This record gives sequence, structure tokens and C-alpha cells, in this order.
Amino acid sequence: MSILLTLLVGLLYLNKNPTAIDILQRLEAIPYDIRLKLSTPQTAIDIPPIIIVDIDENSLKQQGRWPWSRKKLAHLIERISENTPAVIALDIVLSEKEKNPITSLKEELITLNKEMPNWIKALKSELDADAIFTKTIKDKDVVLGYPFHRNQIIHSGKLPDTVVQNDSYSIESLTAINMRGYTANLKEFTKNVLGSGFFSISPDRDGNVRRAPIIAIYKDKVYPSLALETARLYLFEDTVKLHTETIGQVKTVTHVSMGKSRIPTDAKGQILIPYLGKQGHFEYISAHKLLENKETFESIENAIVLVGTSAQGLTDLRPTPLQASFPGVEIQANILHGLLNPDIIAYSPDWTEGATIVWLLVLCLIMILIYPLLQPLQLVLSGLTLLILTFTLNYWLWFSQHINLPIVLSLLLIMAISSVFVIYDLLVESKGRKRIHNMFGQYVPQEHINKLIDNPKQISTHGLRREMTVLFSDIRDFTSLSEPLSTKELKSFLNQYLTPITKIIFDHQGTIDKYVGDMVMSFWGAPIEDPLHAQNAVKSALMMQKTINKLQADFEHLGIKKIAAGIGINTGEMNVGDMGSDYRRAYTVLGDAVNLGSRLEGLTKYYDVKILVSENTKSQCPDIIFRYIDNVRVKGKQNAIKIYEAISLNRDQTTEQKNQLKTHNESYEAYLRGDWDKAKLLFTQQFDKTGHKIYQLYLDRIKSFNGTPPKNWDTVFIHETK
Repeated sequence: MSILLTLLVGLLYLNKNPTAIDILQRLEAIPYDIRLKLSTPQTAIDIPPIIIVDIDENSLKQQGRWPWSRKKLAHLIERISENTPAVIALDIVLSEKEKNPITSLKEELITLNKEMPNWIKALKSELDADAIFTKTIKDKDVVLGYPFHRNQIIHSGKLPDTVVQNDSYSIESLTAINMRGYTANLKEFTKNVLGSGFFSISPDRDGNVRRAPIIAIYKDKVYPSLALETARLYLFEDTVKLHTETIGQVKTVTHVSMGKSRIPTDAKGQILIPYLGKQGHFEYISAHKLLENKETFESIENAIVLVGTSAQGLTDLRPTPLQASFPGVEIQANILHGLLNPDIIAYSPDWTEGATIVWLLVLCLIMILIYPLLQPLQLVLSGLTLLILTFTLNYWLWFSQHINLPIVLSLLLIMAISSVFVIYDLLVESKGRKRIHNMFGQYVPQEHINKLIDNPKQISTHGLRREMTVLFSDIRDFTSLSEPLSTKELKSFLNQYLTPITKIIFDHQGTIDKYVGDMVMSFWGAPIEDPLHAQNAVKSALMMQKTINKLQADFEHLGIKKIAAGIGINTGEMNVGDMGSDYRRAYTVLGDAVNLGSRLEGLTKYYDVKILVSENTKSQCPDIIFRYIDNVRVKGKQNAIKIYEAISLNRDQTTEQKNQLKTHNESYEAYLRGDWDKAKLLFTQQFDKTGHKIYQLYLDRIKSFNGTPPKNWDTVFIHETK
């Protein structure tokens, strides 16, 4: 929890640190550009139409290189005016006087010591291009553009009178952009047009143009941009009103208004440029077509006409998020289109910072509550889901409400907290894997370990009680078998014996509890629950006996002619868990049901059978053939149990086994109902046929009772030894 809060506080600090702000702004540009690209292209609102008269490469080829004479520009404006536009805005600056050719001729004649004829002198006023241009723009709805300079102290031309009004602020406290210089149009041009506006736009730190100032400060006045001034004239408004809000000692720009039109800005008086898409969303008319043709261009009627250039050589191509080389004049067209339709301009409302903090807290709370419940893969998917949801919400606010909210801090928070949880869970999981391997690696099959790793909650180190099946296996007369063997031979023998036995147990989903010399103890039903624990244990025992028979030949070189193992199996409730002392612990099973399994293994030698199981085990093994052995009470137990010998799987039973089992059952049925004469006859026949010790045991038992069952006989045989 403390780590997560530290991350949150750290991210909020980044939003205040100046250096971090620069980094965050660069990062914020990435999702901003994605949103912009996803929300474009859009169709321009055609009221009013905006037309671009383009001084393009073809115009330069047809009309000559730039700069053109003011006389030609005057002719261009005249031709545009003939098509009755609403406003003409020039995205070019005319800051230097154009030399009169008569003046140039006079200077040349002086050098030649010749007089200029009077009739040529008379042409001077007619060839004055600046005067012709001034006369042309006078009384026309023309807006001139000029650049401000943020870092250069340059003063050229004549700045216009400002139309931005507000008496409630002092320039010194205003947060708008301060300009240090300007290159304005000639004084006579500025005085004879309806308006002028700056077209200066500074790119973001990555070089892309995303926002544009619509007002700027120079000395003690606030000036409008070219697009804002053009929009004002189109709307027939006399002034632009600047609105501010006092924050501490400064006046922060909130928006500008023209009549009923309200245009939201950031604190510096900038707007996010509402790009409609890549270049070409506004109609272009090549300038040379207007200059060379007398035809009427109907699309210009009542339109706002922007005169600018897309020619590469005139250096007015700007990088934008949508296009690497975007004509500056069309950037102005997009700005103007947004100012006339302010509802499409995305803005950051006053409550942006508060909303960001609340959203960060909500995200943090969601992750704190949910993440502790998830695994690493789920954490990754949840983190991706939160990233997508956050971006989707942010995009919806942008696209449908035109609200621009910062998103980088939210994305960083999600990635940071998700990464912390993923790394922590991976470390815990790695530690858990190691713990599980340490605890179970030698005792359970690999698939068990994989299941436990996938779902470690199945492990209860505190212990639990459940129904399980335990198996004990012991080599008969192991002491006498091992005495002739050297240490090396004994080790080889045990390895050759225990390895396949262990594999069989693992193959049948069993867990090795321990090895004690030749004795193997294993159980089924933990740590992974196994509904077929009894059946898997008995199947393992049958397979173990087959394997022991196959191993006989492998032990002959050690001088061991024959080995036999007794296996006892019992099913019942047992305690299982990680048990032991502070010095040594082991995952094991305890309980009376476990002890009974050990007793059954010991009885296999008495009855001379290979596998003995309890009635509880037999009842859960419908696919296995058993034969009844006895009803016994083992030492230390009060209750009698019926015990059975596991013969084979149902599918493996032979006809001989089936017939022998039928006779065996008939013998025991006679014995159990007290018909000992018949029982004695049948037991004798089977002993003579098979030589099996068990029949001799029952014949001896009948003989000890003089052939007649005692009174109150309960068929139970009591074993006094373990």
C-alpha cells in the first residue's frame, strides 16, 4: 500500500516539477497525436466556405519567381474581389518597399550622364507598385498578416491598432505569450486595410505544430492573430474581448469572445488547432489561374479567401501530427475554421487538474483492491484493460465532448503499479515454485508439481484431514537378502528396485511419503485431490508386483535368486500436511488409517499373499478383481475388518482365475456359515491343487476347533502380533 501511494505522490510531483513538465508534455504529445489521427479526417463546415488561393509551384513557374511585384499582387486581389468574397486574408508579409522602375532607370541614367525624358518621368506614379497595391486594398475587406518574434528584437513596418479589449487586467500580470519583436507590413498598407493579424506559430518541442496563439502581447497591448482578426471581420464585430481569471498574482487567459461566439483557450491564449485531416480539406485555387483567366470562380462568392503558398521553396511548410509537410496557409485555414465553429475546438476545462487527481486516485483504489487477487498473467491483462479503458474514456471525451484531458500520468500510474504487482507476484511465484519443488520434488510426479504451481492455494502447510489411500510395500526377508551384499551392491540393488517402483507410483498420481531401507510408503489424494485415490493405489500395487517379477533376472548377478514384496493398502480419513520439528519437516500422512495400512502389509507374509487391502479400499475399486481373505482384528484395534487380496484388473482376469475364484468363494461361504465339513473338503481340494498357504491356515483353524464352530462365533480372527 505504501509503495502504491509513493508512486501516486511521485507522479503528481512530476506534474509540478518544471523539468518533468517538459518531459510529460513530450509524452503527452504521443496519445494526443493518436487521438487526433483517430478522429480525422472530418468534413469542413461550409458556412462560411474557406478557399485557399495558392501561390504554388505551378504559379511560380507561370508567373515568375517570388517575390512577385506588388502590382501583380494587387491584380491578384482585384481578381479575387471580382468574385465577391466575404473577406480576403493574406498569409504573407509585405514589409519592404518595392523600388519604382522609374527610380531605378533614373539612377542608371545618372551614371551615364544622361537626362531622363519628361514623358518617362510622367510614368512614375503609374508604375508605383506599392501605391497601386495600397489603392487596390483600400476599401476592400482585406486582412494583412505579419509575424511576431518571441526571441528577436526586430521592429519593422507598422503594427496595427489592436482590437482586443479588456480593462480588467494589467499587461504585466497577464499569462499570454510576450513577443519581443515584429516584422509588420508597410505603414501605408496597414493604414488602408480593415485589419491585420499575426500568423506566428511556434511548434512544440518535438517540432510539430499542434497549437496556435490567437492573441499575443507586445509591450503594453494585446494583438489578435490573423485567423482571429479574419473571423472578427467576417462576423462584423468591432472588437475581440479577452477574458481572464485571477490565480494568485497573475491573470490567466480563459477564453476570448466576439459577440455571442466564445472561444476557449489555454492560459497563454492558445488553442489546439482543430485539424480536419491531412492537406486538402479546403478548396485550393492556383494563383496563376486567377491571374491568367477572366473566368468567374463561383466558389469564392461569399467565402473567406486565404492567400498563401504551398511551394516548397517559400519555406512555409510545417510538420504536424498528421503530415510531415503541411502548408502554413492551410494551418491558418484550420484555425480560422475552428474560430468560426468554436464547438469543434478541443480544450482543457478549468477542472482538468482536479479531474486528473481524482481519476488517479480512482485508478489507484481499483488496482489496490483487485490486483492482490490476481496472478501475473491476469495482472498483465488487467493492466492492458485499464490502459485501454483509460484511453477509450479519454478519446470519448475528446471526440464527443471536445475536452482535452491529460492522460500520460494515468497511463504511467497504471503501468507503474501493474509492473510493481507483476514483478512482486513473479518473485513470490518464483519463491513459491522453489518452495513447492523443495517440498514435493522428491515425492510427487512432475504433473502434480505443475498443478500445484498453477494453483498453489491447493497446498495447505498447516495440515488438513481428508479421505485418502495409503500404501506400504516391503521386501520380504530383506535382512537375509542384504547380508551377503557389499555396501556398493546393496546401494545398486536398492536403486534398481526403488527407481521403477517409484515411477509406477508417480505414473498413477501417487505421492512418495518416505523410503525406509527397502520399505516404500506412499499415499494418494494429496497434495492434489484424487477422486480415484483407492483405485490408483491398487493399480499401482498390481503393476509393482508385475515389475518385481521382471526384475528377478537383473538381481541374479548379485546372488539374489528371488525377491518378493508384500503390499498393504488402506483407505480412510488421514491427517496430511507439512509436519515435523523446527529442524526437520516432511510432507506426510498420519492417523489410524495409516497404521492399518502398515498392519496389512505385515499380514501379507502371514497369509502368503502379495497384496492385501481393506474393505474400504475394495469398495472403491469396481474395476479390480479381489478375493476374500479373512475377517480380522489387528493388534491395537477394537474393530474387526475384512481384508482382501487384489488379483487383477477385470479386463486381465483369465478363465482359470475366474474358476479358481468361484471355488474359493464357495469355500469361504461354507466356512463363514459354519458348514465346516464342506469347507474342510473344499479347502483341502484347493490346497492340494494350489499349495497356497491360506487354505492350510483355514484347515488348521478348523482343526483347532475340533471341526465344529464354537458358540457365539463371530468369524473374527485376532492377530496378537504386528
